[in-house]
Amino acid sequence: MFDLSYQLLYTTLMAYAALFPVLNPLGNSIVFNSIAYGLSQDTRKKIAKKIAFNIFFLLIGVLFAGVWVLKIFGIEIPIVQIGGGAVVATVAWRIMNKTEDNSQPDPYNLSTEARALAMSFFPLTLPMICGPGTITVAITLGANQLKENLLFTVAYYVGLCLGIVLLAITTYYSYHYAGYLTKKLGKNGTLVIMKLSAFISLCIGLTIVWHGVQGLIAYYIPV
Repeated sequence: MFDLSYQLLYTTLMAYAALFPVLNPLGNSIVFNSIAYGLSQDTRKKIAKKIAFNIFFLLIGVLFAGVWVLKIFGIEIPIVQIGGGAVVATVAWRIMNKTEDNSQPDPYNLSTEARALAMSFFPLTLPMICGPGTITVAITLGANQLKENLLFTVAYYVGLCLGIVLLAITTYYSYHYAGYLTKKLGKNGTLVIMKLSAFISLCIGLTIVWHGVQGLIAYYIPV
């Protein structure tokens, strides 16, 4: 019984720790605040709640169905890791080198509550938060095959689901209080957090790519 509880707790924390850096709710909340500054606090709360639900259902779907979808199309997980990691690294590199240009139009244009709610899944959830990196990590977690008995397997997947629930809750509160956080940080502090988050995402993207390369090497050149 103790081993089963340990498996559940360990998997929950492992899923949270694995997905948190690529999901990056704190860094993305600052980006969200910069494009939703014209919305009321109540509207932001509604959007944050909807995004949190979207994250939960999307990651749960990817967790249980992602591997089967890859099998249907004949795509190996290392290939997904290389492609997803490359996209994460590319986007992060662009953010790191992006300069402020107020003359450019806002591509999101969250001017009204109806428009913001309509965009809560795409692009505010996918791909802004649950991008290729997050989906790749979720697929990898779901693809792990345990050699324990049925109870340990159930505990493993329940733990993954609980980790996703914690991430959704973290994202909700990060987005809900994004305005307060940005106000405390100020313009320069916000810029530093955005650039630092982008650098971390770049490193994570390259790490995912490297894991994919290692997977291909191990597959084609077995030791």
